[in-house]
Order: sequence, then structure tokens, then C-alpha cells
Amino acid sequence: MQNTNNKMKKLSIGLLYLLFFLISFIYFSWIANYIFFYQEKSSLFLVSFAYLGEHLKQPGGFLDYLGKLFIALYYIENLGAFLLAFIMLLIVRISVLAGRTIAGSSSLFVSFLLGAGFVFLHTHYQFLPVNSLGILLQLGIFYAAIRLYKSKWKWLNVVFFPLWYFLTGGFAWLFLLMYAFYLISSKGKERWIHLGSIFFWASFAFYISNEYLFYATTKSLMQFPYSSFNTGMQTWEFFLLSALVVLLPLLYKMNGIYPFNRMNEIPILKQIPPLVVVLVLVVALVFRHDKKNSHYFYTEKLFYEEKYDELIAFNSTAPSTNKLTLFHNNIALAKTGQLTGRLFDFPQSPDGSTLFLKWENIGEVLRRGGQFYYSLGMVNEANRWAYEYMVMRGYTPEGLKMLIKTELINGNYKVAEKYIHILEQSFFYRKEANAFRLLLYNDVAVDAHPELGLAKQYRPINDFFVLSDEPAANIDYILASDSTNVFAIEYKFALLLLNKDIEGVVKNLPLLEKAEYARLPKHIDEAVSGYKMLRMGDFPDLEYLDSSKETEHRFNQYYQVFQQNNSSRLQAQRALHQNFADTFWYYLFFN
Repeated sequence: MQNTNNKMKKLSIGLLYLLFFLISFIYFSWIANYIFFYQEKSSLFLVSFAYLGEHLKQPGGFLDYLGKLFIALYYIENLGAFLLAFIMLLIVRISVLAGRTIAGSSSLFVSFLLGAGFVFLHTHYQFLPVNSLGILLQLGIFYAAIRLYKSKWKWLNVVFFPLWYFLTGGFAWLFLLMYAFYLISSKGKERWIHLGSIFFWASFAFYISNEYLFYATTKSLMQFPYSSFNTGMQTWEFFLLSALVVLLPLLYKMNGIYPFNRMNEIPILKQIPPLVVVLVLVVALVFRHDKKNSHYFYTEKLFYEEKYDELIAFNSTAPSTNKLTLFHNNIALAKTGQLTGRLFDFPQSPDGSTLFLKWENIGEVLRRGGQFYYSLGMVNEANRWAYEYMVMRGYTPEGLKMLIKTELINGNYKVAEKYIHILEQSFFYRKEANAFRLLLYNDVAVDAHPELGLAKQYRPINDFFVLSDEPAANIDYILASDSTNVFAIEYKFALLLLNKDIEGVVKNLPLLEKAEYARLPKHIDEAVSGYKMLRMGDFPDLEYLDSSKETEHRFNQYYQVFQQNNSSRLQAQRALHQNFADTFWYYLFFN
């Protein structure tokens, strides 16, 4: 009977572990997989001794190295979900084993609460795995330390600490506090000698590190690789979980004290609290899911993969008001020749901030803003944005590729070769690096490249000072240098439409004929039709472009409905919304 109860107990606990793992894996694999895309694109792990050496220049650098290795594997999203769920499971399992070693039994509730807390923190796209790895390693070394304390090798815990501090940095203080609480709650006089020795050795190691060994601030030596930014600004939540980790020895000691020990005598009661934690975690994950971030990072992924038609189609079915999403969507529209034909299919900002980003030393803007200039042919400006971001945040896959492409276009092959060599040291970008290497010192190959050749062709012939704070002005400089730059033309007219500058649209119509447009794009046609029908002014001499009869007929319909409801602006808006919401006319009157 006892054997049967033990088997049932082990089975029920095993099912709890499995349930916890599956919930974590399914959530990160299918629902919040955008986290892996964001983090993988935010850093670049290099397979080289030099890269490892850079991370061994201060305490905690090795843990930071492991965290970046972990992020590199996020390139394969299902693998990332598996690894992250497995780390969460290990946190639970090792804390359970530590509890058994301390008290002879474990508090499943506390262990699952700790694991669930870290799953919850990881739902924020900026919470990096270095934090969970740091906690896991402290739990692991603590479990090993309390096992050693009961053997003749107990003094290894003291001797080993300086090395552990060097490897895991600020996270090592968590182990020190855990071990201190364990010793305080233990028995015997020798524990006080042990406690005093490890604190003295830890203080001595930190003093030597701060004064003589490492060129870093005291604050950095105390906490690196922890930073509030790497927790997604979830500072207090992370501190609370860290405090729970530190107090585990005391909590496990309490586990054998009445009334907790009565619960341990009834196996079924012992499984209820952790099961409740797991079920509460499921509910919390449902409410925690960020649809806006999920939408944005999916569109950004499509953008980097150059799946522009898919990106536009996705935004059509799932509209977004996120300016960065619309920024990428507008570039995709321009690259596919649809910007001035479908601009008002999507929400737009009248100030042009959905068309281009102004220079800001903010990571998210700086990381993406150069894409506009690259598409425009202003490769030097695109290079500057990418280089500044690299200086601020280090190497990233897309930033490094942008630097390579712009240097190849400009013929700076030695610089491009240096960047290509760096990209070749990555896990998953070697194929792209090899493709770039084939273009080195070969102007003909660059000119023939479908992407780089076009960007090179769009480069302005005449130099001018780029106005990063006034992106719109740069478009005029480009058109003055090359009036057939289709991307610049699309953006020029898009901005005129957003500014409701109908006269400007009509005045610049000759640009479309110079660029050999076969017909007027939809929104330009709408502006021109209204201009003609309402006789707003003179019309430029054009060889073949003119407003279409269909659009003029549609304008008459629009204007008729508008006149019928002109007594109430709201009434007119409602009457026109269904059939004309995606037109320039509707935007002109109601935005």
C-alpha cells in the first residue's frame, strides 16, 4: 500500500512538472514567439575566442556570454521556446531538490511559485534570458554547496566563491545570501566560522577586483550583468523573485514545522497548492499577451524577409496604429509601387511620422530609421544610422548587414570585408556573409545585384547636407538630383497628400511623366479629379497623363452625398464612410 502511494505521489508530481513545461512551451512557441524574434535581432553572438575574451574582462561577463549564446539560438523559434521552458522547469526542479536536502521534504508551492514568476517575467519582450540563467546557476551552485557542506569538502564553498563571482558577477551575491541563511538556520558552532570566512573572502575578492583587477565602476562590479533595461523595466518584480530565491533556505526550514508538516502527510493536499499556481499562471498568461507587440514584430519580421506583399496583406486584415508598423508598411507600399495608390487604406499621421522617422538617439528609432534612407538611395545616411546604433548597442544582425550593403554600394570594400568577417563568425548568418563576400572588389557584380544595384543607381549625383530632423526636405534634394527616383517620387506625393496640398500634387505631376508612370496612381488621381472638377486652378501641360473618367464619376458621387449631408459634419462622415473611407477625399474632409 505504501509503495502504491509513493508511486501515485511520484506520478502526480511528474504530471505537475510536465504540465508546467507544456504550458510554458506552448505559450512561448505559439503565442509569444515574437519575443524570440525581437531578442535575436537585438544582439549578435560571435563564435570566436576574441568575442569570448571581450566577455572575460569583468565579473559577470561569462554569464552575459551565456545569455547571448542562448539568445542566438532563438533564431529557431521552437528551439528557443523549448530551451526557455526547460530553464523554467530546471528552476523549479533544482529548488525542489534543495528543499529536500535542507528539510527532508520540499515545498512544491514555493518552487512552482518561483518558476511561474519567471515565466511571467519572460512574457515581456525585453526580459532577457541572462536573468533566468543567473538565477538558475545560483540555485544550482547553492544545491551543490549544501550537499558539500555535509561532507569533508565543505570549505570548497568558501574557496570557490571568488571564481564564482568572476563567472556570474552580481548574481553571485544571491548565492552568498542564500548560503548565509542556510548556515544561520543550521546547527553547530562551526557554521559561524564558515559564515564569517565566506563573507570575509567575498569582501576581499570584491575589494581586489574593484581596486586592482578590473577597469569598471563599483556599481558595475556589484551588479553586472543585471540591468533594469534587461528586465524590461520590471525591476520590482525581479527583486521580489530574487528575494524569494534568497529566502528559500528559511522557507524550506519552515516546511517541516507545524502546521506545514501536517499537509505533507496527506499527498493529495500537497499537490493542490502547486496546481493552483500553475492554473493561475495560465490565466495570467492569457491576460499578459500583448497583441500590439505580437502584431508589430510579426510585420517587422516580414519586412526583414522582404515579404512586402505579405506584410501589406497582413496589415490590411489586422489594421494597426503603431507608427513603426506603419513606417515599415509604407516602405513596403513604396517598394511595390503602391504607396500613392493605397496610402489611405491604412491609418496615417498628417505630420509624416508614419512615412519617415526623425533622428533620435533612441534605440528603437535609430535601429529602424535608416531603412527609409536606404530605400531612397541615400546610402551614406543609412550607413550613419546603422553605425550609430552599433556604437550604442553593439552588433546586431540587421544593423551589420546594413553596414555591409552600404559599404559595398559605396565601393568601400576593405571596410565591407571587415564587417563580412564579423558576420561570418555568427551561427545563422554565414550563408548571407558568404553571398556578400562574392561581391567584394567586384563593381560589376554589385551593379548587377537586384537590390544593391538599384540602391546604387538611386544614389544622388550631387552631394548635399542631409537634414536628419527634416526628412521631407531630403526628398526634394533627391528629386533635384534625380527626377526619376520612383521611391522618392512616391514619398514626395504621399507627403503632399498627407499635408492636403492639392495644388502641390497638381504642380508636381510632370515628375510622374518623367518617371514614365503609365497612369495616375489612385490617390493622386483622386486629388487631380477634385482639382479639375471644382476648377481650383490652372492645370499643367502634360503629354499623356490625366485623371480617369471612372475617378471623376466617383468624385461626383462623393460630392453629391457630401452636399446632401452638409448640414452636419458627423452625418456626412457616416454617410460617406462605407464607400469612400479609403479615398483622399475622405481624408481631406474628415482627418
